[in-house]
Amino acid sequence: MTLLQIAESEHIKEYFLQYGVLGMLAFLLGYFAWMQYLRLVKKNDILEEKVDRLQDEMMGLIAEERDRLADLIKENTEALRELQKTIFKYMFKNSE
Repeated sequence: MTLLQIAESEHIKEYFLQYGVLGMLAFLLGYFAWMQYLRLVKKNDILEEKVDRLQDEMMGLIAEERDRLADLIKENTEALRELQKTIFKYMFKNSE
């Protein structure tokens, strides 16, 4: 019996059982490996969802900080403009 015939058959368990203890052991190891694979896929999906959620949260924080920094830059620019005007007034007042 070839491997393809086994894979197409719905009696994989019976095929392994005809080999006795070794067949059962192979079946159990295969089942355990499949369950571990499914567990890892589920864990990976959960971690991807967590990363997506944290990324959205981070983008929100970045947007808030960008807006806050834009306001600070605007305020600092106004303060520097006022300081420049004050310096020019002082320089022209003292030069006379």
